[in-house]
Amino acid sequence: MKKILFSLLAFACMHATAHAQKAYVLPSPTDANSELTLFIDMNQSEDGIQNNGLSAILDAFPDTTVYLWTWDPSGPAAGNGDWDNSADHQQLTKVGPKLYSMTFVPTEYYGVDGPQLFARGISCLAKLKNGNPVDGFSFEAKSEDMHVDIIPQLCAARICVFPELREPDDFLTITYDNTKEVLYEGLQNMGDDDCYIYLLGKVDAFTSYEYAPETDVYTYPELKLTSIGEGKFRTTMIPEDLFAGILNEGESLSEIWYYIVREGFTYPPGPPPFEIISLLDCE
Repeated sequence: MKKILFSLLAFACMHATAHAQKAYVLPSPTDANSELTLFIDMNQSEDGIQNNGLSAILDAFPDTTVYLWTWDPSGPAAGNGDWDNSADHQQLTKVGPKLYSMTFVPTEYYGVDGPQLFARGISCLAKLKNGNPVDGFSFEAKSEDMHVDIIPQLCAARICVFPELREPDDFLTITYDNTKEVLYEGLQNMGDDDCYIYLLGKVDAFTSYEYAPETDVYTYPELKLTSIGEGKFRTTMIPEDLFAGILNEGESLSEIWYYIVREGFTYPPGPPPFEIISLLDCE
């Protein structure tokens, strides 16, 4: 509840507060798999906090090219470059006096999934291509470290998972909207008792456990999704409890792999169309 209230409050206040922030993203709330724009407002930067002197340099040379350097939720998939030679793809676009931006799909740009993005947020700074000190100016040619918390967007997709951030022993809800099923004709127009889920619990890259063979899924009541009306189906579970009788002592789930099944329907040849849910390890 606290998280929902915070998200609503943040959404309402976004446009009123964005221009007072050193770094922010739009849109917010954010879809991890859609484009967002990261803004860095050097008007709000204060030189000397962390050996940073970029603001004064930009005051003197306002047309100087500025680059993004970022490390959370991960380093960029394509890299930052070197401190004294930023990668060209890290160049920011100047959109106003000392205001810079970059647009990207966060899961692609960082090579992470949604839960990692929402758990860690975006940490970054702005710098010149060479971030070392510039003659005639104090400190390095960079801003102070900046951080943006990323608020998850409410889901309206074919499959929605709640909460966005979860541990293996948290309640986990999966909602499937059959009215948005366009990939597989044999899954369309499900009746109230037609929707089931195949589950695979992953411990690590080499260890996984099938909850039940796909051919037997329909004999497990806990694998049946409940119709909630308007073509939507839902199931709620605690992953670690569900797999408790299958996991070995000391093992913990890191991911849940799953896909929707229907008795009498067979997926086309090839790898199954797994959806993947990452589980946080906060120990």
